[in-house]
Amino acid sequence: MFQRILCATDFSDTAEAAWEIACDLARTHRADLVLVHSFTELPVYPEVAVASVQRVWEEQRLWVQQALDQRVGAASARGLRARSLLKTGPAPETIVDTATEEGAELIVIGTHGRTGLTRLVIGSVAERVVRIAPCPVLIVKPSAVREHVRAAA
Repeated sequence: MFQRILCATDFSDTAEAAWEIACDLARTHRADLVLVHSFTELPVYPEVAVASVQRVWEEQRLWVQQALDQRVGAASARGLRARSLLKTGPAPETIVDTATEEGAELIVIGTHGRTGLTRLVIGSVAERVVRIAPCPVLIVKPSAVREHVRAAA
């Protein structure tokens, strides 16, 4: 049914659980798997030394790329067709744009499960993705992390 599955990650516990579920689905459907991370734009702070801000930003971006490569390498070692993309921009729009560009038929994304004022202030990337996605979206809740940890023990 699914030929290409896109999984978004922010490297949180729920994103890791979402990645595992995406890998399972890719195996079941013999689908290609695309792991995407939306990186923050380089901030502009006129009162701070630009070189030091840019150095930290570049170090973080390098860490993210290595983390993506590690996950894709592990998936490939398990016989999956996987690759990663490191994009820059606002997470919800970047995830949806990437799904469209890649022809993804399913997006898998974790949610932190925030409610109330915290959700109002911080917002929900997963909720926005569901609203604007061109394809079905599978939301992985924090409870899936607990179940994943129990299964691994």
